Amino acid sequence: MRKTWILSAIFCAGFIAFTTLLPERAEARCKTFKASHNGTDLFYETGTEGTAKNKLLWYIEQWQKEKGIKRVRIGKVRIKCGGWFIKYMLPHRNCVAKARVCY
Repeated sequence: MRKTWILSAIFCAGFIAFTTLLPERAEARCKTFKASHNGTDLFYETGTEGTAKNKLLWYIEQWQKEKGIKRVRIGKVRIKCGGWFIKYMLPHRNCVAKARVCY
């Protein structure tokens, strides 16, 4: 009885140590990208949001080429834009696009 209890305790301690020390596989292979654009909607067909998203996708593409990664999964692209302000007598706003990329 005592031998069984000791073996069970050793097994449980080993299992807990093993599961806590290993990182999650998906976490170790993902990266969050962020791109911002400060501009006006007048000169871009997709507006400030679209320009921020295009910059983000360009950054991801450059990173992918630099690292030699063939295939990536891009999560949902989240875009947040601030309020309007006047700069050079034109309405501007700042937009930030974020996405999680797993490879």
